[in-house]
This record gives sequence, C-alpha cells and structure tokens, in this order.
Amino acid sequence: MAVHLIDTKPYYMILTPKSLLIIFFIQVLLTLPIISRAQIKDSVLVKKLSINGICLCNTTLPALKQLSNDLKEVEVEEMDLPKNCFGGDARFIAGKGYTSNMYPGMIFQKDQTTNQISKIRLTNQFSGKLPDGKIINMNGLLLKDLLRIYPKLKDKWGSRGCSNYWNFSNDTLSFYVKIDTTKKPQFPIDEAYYYSKPVEAADLVISCYNFRSDIPKLALFDPNDPLFFIDSIRVNRRVLENYQPSEIASLTVYKDANAIKRVGPEGKNGLIYIETKAFARQRYWQYFKSKSNDYAKAVPAPENDSSVQYI
Repeated sequence: MAVHLIDTKPYYMILTPKSLLIIFFIQVLLTLPIISRAQIKDSVLVKKLSINGICLCNTTLPALKQLSNDLKEVEVEEMDLPKNCFGGDARFIAGKGYTSNMYPGMIFQKDQTTNQISKIRLTNQFSGKLPDGKIINMNGLLLKDLLRIYPKLKDKWGSRGCSNYWNFSNDTLSFYVKIDTTKKPQFPIDEAYYYSKPVEAADLVISCYNFRSDIPKLALFDPNDPLFFIDSIRVNRRVLENYQPSEIASLTVYKDANAIKRVGPEGKNGLIYIETKAFARQRYWQYFKSKSNDYAKAVPAPENDSSVQYI
C-alpha cells in the first residue's frame, strides 16, 4: 500500500515507523467482518453460533464478498430436507450457498429475506474448531469417531422419511451419515454397521428472525404451552384450530423428561407431534416411489393411489 502526500512537488512516499503502524491497522480494519444491523449481542450466544470468526446472523453476504474476492455461488445438497420433501426450512435459502478459499470446507447460506448468513455447512474439507471448542477434522471422520467426541449423540438417531441421511443433532450442530438403502431390513437400525461409515457433512443453522431490529417483536408462542409440530413444522395453538379431526393421521405426545430429551428445555411443558393425512400420504408415496419403479409408474402422484391396496 502506498501513502501519497499531496503537494505541488511530485508524489512521493514517506514510510516512518509511525506511518507503517497506521497502515497495519488500516489493513486489519479492512479485513474485519461487517456485521448486520440485527446484531446478536450476547457474547455466549455469539460464541455458540460462530465458526472461524463467522457468526450466524451477525455476518452478511456483502461482508463475506468484501472479505473474499473469490466468493462464488455453489449448489448445496440439503441433507435434512431435500427437494423431494414435502415442505422446507424457512430459516435459509435451500440448495444455494457460497464458498471461498479463505474458508475451506465451509459453505455459507443466507436468510430467505435478508442478507444475513443463517446457515453454515461443514464439508469433508473442514478442519478446525467447532463452536463448543472441540477440534474436528471432517476428512475421514467416521460415525464412531464422532460418537467418541459427542457420546450423547449415540441415542440421537433420526431421519425424516424423505431424507437419505441419518441425522445426529445436539442443540447447536447436526451431523449427517448416508443411509444405505440396500441394507435390508432398515429397521431396527444396525448401529454397528453404520459406525464405520463416514460423516458426510455438518450443519450449523439458526433463524435470524428473532434478532432483527426492524420488525416488531410478536409473541408467536405461549411459553406455557406445549410445543406443537404439524407436519414437522412448529406451530402455535391458534394454528391447530384450522384443522379438523378428520384431517389428522397421527398424534404423538411426549411429556416431562421424554419431551426435554427430544427438543431441549423448550419441551418442559410437553411436546406434541401431529401428522396430517395429506402429509403422511405424500411421505409414504415418496418412500414407495423410491423403492419401486413399478409403483412409481402405477402411481405417478399421491392422489392416483385410489386403486392401490396397501397391506
């Protein structure tokens, strides 16, 4: 960087120890991330949502572009809610992210309505410190290695019916292991079989909605109510009034410790999972279609199964 003094004489550069120090601090300031107006100010939460200095919701896409001149758009495989799932995750733009050589193994995905980064995907090229301080190398990381780092995940096997991955989640991160669809039967899960399988990726994600300062704060959920989920989406009690009993396929209730074990402290008042008939029909149709080409031809859409007899 050249520092020019304006004078009537030809331009020239003066580099004293003091000016070198000023140049150094200018360069440092230029490399600091620009945070969004909707800041997370809780230092504990910032640490919990940060990887390699990038904090979810506090960092914006324009800031990343300023930091890195090689930031490019890439396609992202959504492992929890892929394209064939009924519904999607409203916290980020699915299927599209941004990468840079400055942050190897990290893909940044933005909020659906703002430029805030609301999701970080860690690929097998990532090696570094996670938000809780644990050091991890995703390259060659097997499920048994992950369970040694996070023993509590051993009881956290989960997967949506439309997903091709097992999901192992704590309150911060979700790790994914590919489901072997050729292994029969799929249930009960042969856990020992999957211990030697690689961890394909990990996601750090949060909704930035609650940290926006340009919208009024609305109490969407009564803190004294149980947690209600309809078709995998959290809703409040008022939304339930829009459904008739004849529309419901299944209802599962968890109480006390069982609820807290599944969703954390927010489940202290209970947890209720509701699945509608339309959602269940779509989910099973997707599953059967993926398993049988004959079924896919005979039933090209969920509503075409009236002539099919399920056993």
